[in-house]
Amino acid sequence: MHNSKRHGIIVAVMALTLGSGVWIVRSDDPPAEPAGGRDDIPLREFMRKKLEASNQILEGLVLEDPALIKEGAEVLNEMSTAEKWRVQNDALYREFSADFRRVTAGLVEAANEGDNDQAVLKWMDATMNCIECHRYVRGMRVADAE
Repeated sequence: MHNSKRHGIIVAVMALTLGSGVWIVRSDDPPAEPAGGRDDIPLREFMRKKLEASNQILEGLVLEDPALIKEGAEVLNEMSTAEKWRVQNDALYREFSADFRRVTAGLVEAANEGDNDQAVLKWMDATMNCIECHRYVRGMRVADAE
């Protein structure tokens, strides 16, 4: 892949990631009650850990460092199995979560293979999954409030 094309993809990934990070954790989000295991942290802190892992992946993509990509993707994949992750329990939300686990597993695989271009594409898929899922959850919360 040409450097200019690669640069364009990386800029797009950064824009998606940074754009999604702005609303992932807002200061007006209500704090969640603690639960057990990895779920013993408040929701806001849990979301920050997701954002830290996301930033690690982005850094790995930009630096073409498969170890950073793999580590961040493994953290996100593991977090997606935590009880705190499950803010809804309907079929569509479960599908979002399953898709996210598949994509992050693919991201780990691309990192293992040293395929940065494939990792970029997987990261874009993961980012879009996050955006769509957060949009869905916000919509469900609005509907529940009404």
